[in-house]
Amino acid sequence: MLEINEEIPFLWRLNSDNDEGFSLVSMVIPFNTGSENIEHTIPTDVISFNSEHGEADEEETLEWNEDDISLFLKLLSTKEVIKSVGNTHTFKVDLSDPETIEIVHIVAAAGFGMALAVDDLLVSNPAYVINAVVEHEIGCRVTLQTVDGYKRGVVVGNDDEEVVCVLLDPIKLDHYSEMSDIHPHDLVVVKAHQLLPAEYSSQEPSATDVLH
Repeated sequence: MLEINEEIPFLWRLNSDNDEGFSLVSMVIPFNTGSENIEHTIPTDVISFNSEHGEADEEETLEWNEDDISLFLKLLSTKEVIKSVGNTHTFKVDLSDPETIEIVHIVAAAGFGMALAVDDLLVSNPAYVINAVVEHEIGCRVTLQTVDGYKRGVVVGNDDEEVVCVLLDPIKLDHYSEMSDIHPHDLVVVKAHQLLPAEYSSQEPSATDVLH
C-alpha cells in the first residue's frame, strides 16, 4: 500500500524499439524510503508510436498531465481501491492490486493509444434499439455489441456525437476479414448511440443485470 500525494510525481516511461518504430509504455512512481530512492514500475501492454517525433531516444520519461491524473483518480474511486487519508489530499493505493494495474493500463491507453474506427465491427442496432440514453461521461463503464459479442469498455473522451473508449475485451475476427483483431486496451472511437449500459457485459451478473 502506497500513500500518494501532490508531492509524489507520476511518470510515464517510454522504452523505444527504434527498429519497430514504437515505445512500450510503463508507469513509474519514484518515492523515498529512509535514505533510499525507489521506483515502483508497472509495465503496460500499451504502445506509443514514435513517428510523430522522428527517431526517439531509447528511453523517455514524461510527467502525467492533468487528464491522466483525473482519469486515474476517477477510476480508482469507482472501483473503491483508493482510500483517503483523513481530510488531506493524500490517498492510499495498493499498486499490486489487479484492479489498480488494470486502471493504469486504461490511463496509458487513453494517453498514448491511436483511436481506431470500428463501425464495421459493431451491430447496427445494438440490443434491438434500447430506449434509454447511455451515460458516456469520462470514466463510465459501457458495453459495445460487436460481431464477436458484447465487449466491455471505458469512456476516456467524448463530444456531442463521438465517444472514445478503451476496450477491455478483444474483438476476434475470422480469417476472412480484412481487418485485424482488436485487442484489450486498444482505443476505439464510436457513436454515442452505439453504446449500451455496462450491465450488458457484466462478468459477474447481479440480480439487476441483463442476461442473454
